[in-house]
Order: sequence, then C-alpha cells, then structure tokens
Amino acid sequence: HGDIEEFIKKQPEKMLAPGDCRNILFQMAFALHVAGDRFGLKHYDVKLLNFFLQSARDPTITDKEHPHVVLRYGVGSHIFRLRMHATSAHIAKLADYGTSVTRTDTDGQPVSIGQFTTLENTPPDFLILGNAAEQGYGHDCFGLGLCMLHLFTGHGPYEEILDEVVCPANLKGKLRKIWKQKSHNVIRSVIFDNDENGTEIEDETLYDTLYRFLVLFGIPEKQFGMKKHGKVWRALNSTLLPPSGPRSRKCPDIDVFNRDRKKFSLADGTDKRIAAARQRLLEMDGAMELLLLLVSFDPKTRATPLDVINSEFMGKLIE
Repeated sequence: HGDIEEFIKKQPEKMLAPGDCRNILFQMAFALHVAGDRFGLKHYDVKLLNFFLQSARDPTITDKEHPHVVLRYGVGSHIFRLRMHATSAHIAKLADYGTSVTRTDTDGQPVSIGQFTTLENTPPDFLILGNAAEQGYGHDCFGLGLCMLHLFTGHGPYEEILDEVVCPANLKGKLRKIWKQKSHNVIRSVIFDNDENGTEIEDETLYDTLYRFLVLFGIPEKQFGMKKHGKVWRALNSTLLPPSGPRSRKCPDIDVFNRDRKKFSLADGTDKRIAAARQRLLEMDGAMELLLLLVSFDPKTRATPLDVINSEFMGKLIE
C-alpha cells in the first residue's frame, strides 16, 4: 500500500476513521519503542512518509468467512488487541533508516547538522537551544506527535495545511541575529550557505517551522532553559506577546500572530481541517492530552513511544 501519507490521500475525503488512526498510531509507537529498546535506535526522521503499510489479510481466507482481522501485541503485563475490518487491516512498518543512529554514546551529546533532516519537523528545542540542544529520543517523540496530528487532520502534513503562515518580519529578524551567533552555529550551518559566487544564501524554512509550531500549539507558559539559554525565548516573548510594562511598545507581529492563531490554533482555530481534527481528538478519551504531550516543546516532558502505548488513549485496546 506504500507509505501512510499517500495511503491517506487515497481515502474518501482524505481521512481515516478514528479507530484506524488509533490502530496505526499504536503500531508506529510500538515500532519506535522496540527499535529504541532493543537496538538503541534513534530514527531522526519520523513522519508518515517513512512508515509503510502492509496488508494484514490472509489471502486464503475470504472476507465473508472472517470479516475482521485481529493483531495482538504483548507489552509489559498487557496484551493489546487491534481488531480491524479486513478491508482496512494493515501493519505499519518503520522504514528509511538513512538518518538513524544506533550508538548510545551519542545520547546527551550536542546536536549536529546530521539531526536536521526534514526541516519542517525539526523539534522546537533544537531551534530554541541551538548548540545546547541534545541528541536522543526526543526528536522521534516529537515526530510521532506530528504524525498523530497528520493522522487526525488527514489531507497533508501540518506545513501544507499552514502553507499561508509565515514567520513575521520582526521575529524573523531577531531569530536571524540569534541564529548567526556562536551559541546557535549548528542552526547557522543549516540555514546559511554560499553560492558559486560567494554570495550568502539563506533557507528560511526553520523560521517558518518554529513560528508554525507556536501558531498551532501556542507559546508555552513554562519556558525551559530560560535562565541559561533564553535568547530565543526572549525574542518570542518580545514580538508575539503583549508588552509587560506601560512604556513598552506593542510589536506589530502580535497582530499577525493573533490572526494566524485564530485560524490555525489547535485549541480553537477556525480552519476546517484543524477544527475537524480537534473534534475527532476530543471525542476519543485521552487523545488530545496525548498529542499535546508528544509535541511538548521541552524534550524532558515529551511523551515517549512507551507512554503512547500505555496511555489512556490506547486503553480500549487492552484485552
């Protein structure tokens, strides 16, 4: 069936049934958990394009004889039972290991350019902390959160839905200044390059990436690393939040941010795709809470694949 992103695009209204979203997310989390637990694998490019679907049907058995397929997974003391209609019974398989790392001695080490893969999926902690961001499983966990969002919005990945959303000028200027500094030179190496004439060229993807996460999920109240690595946080607060003092000037980016949030915020945005995903998530116990834990800006509070498996959202799968 190819990758999951293409599979979704072929479905009616480019959407999967909520139960199918849960079954596929469980299998994705299980694959990442086993890969990390058994092999210490960090994939570093988790997205629906890198999960492939294989039919779970037995071709020797007709759908009339057995209209449903059941897959069982043992994790800890629980048996999880995934019951699927034969026509939508699939096994999700993690693929494309070109950017993956299995060495455990890299855990906790500073990030390198090798961890900047699909730039639109770069975790916010990389963009906020720069050289102080650490390698580890957090990248995959955030990617799994974006996969969950994609499963429930359908249509396309978040950056396609938020295509019209771009980082406003004042914030971009502050980020550019910070990301050119020594404390963030890993980001500088991703963004800036020279053409054949020696002229500096700039890839603006990461500016829009960080801003779109803020539009979707909001500015976190708890801003991790503020004391030691607060440059980006201060840039965000000064451009996107109302001024704190009576003499402080309001930045024009605030109006842009509020307009974008009104349309695309996961919490209450009016865009039809976002609103439909929000409704679907809220109708399933624990779904929205799980998604927000996966996309936590702080990698230390981000849900892990095992947390996904043992979450309230997956409770209905336990035998």
